[in-house]
Amino acid sequence: MAIAPHGADHVAEAAAHGDVAHAAAEAGAHGSEGGAFPPFDASLFASQLFWFALTFGALYWVLSRYVLPKVSAVLAERAATVQGDLDAAAIQSAAAEDARAAMEKATAKARSDARAMIDRARADMTAKLSAEQEEAEARLTTRIHAAEAKVGAERAKALGEVPGLAEALARDIADRLAPKGARA
Repeated sequence: MAIAPHGADHVAEAAAHGDVAHAAAEAGAHGSEGGAFPPFDASLFASQLFWFALTFGALYWVLSRYVLPKVSAVLAERAATVQGDLDAAAIQSAAAEDARAAMEKATAKARSDARAMIDRARADMTAKLSAEQEEAEARLTTRIHAAEAKVGAERAKALGEVPGLAEALARDIADRLAPKGARA
């Protein structure tokens, strides 16, 4: 059995009897007699510095040999992945820009082709309409000349009958104006 500092036996007796509050009070009362807080005790600085240096060295060695290389590898892999993604995005962006330019060029060509086709169709329709209009005017002119010739023939015929009609009309008027007995 270990030898306890004086007062520790009172704490152990109080704890054994179940008096926790009394044991805590005993420990607090006798703890102040034992000295200063260990990290601030100047007589312990040398051993604390030794253990600090030993622990720091071991921790530094473990971190530099195992942890930091893994972290560096992960960071390098992440940077490579990000750079690869950026390069792929730049390539896809350039491809999209090329596709957009090709689409605009195709659209412009399609528009010019459509405009040319519309212009050709318009010219064809204008030519057809002009030909049909000239043809219709020629038919109308032919009909007009035929009608004028018919009217001229009828007029000539009518004018040829006018002297005979005028003579008959003059006799008829003379017969009506002159008395019946004076005619003979």
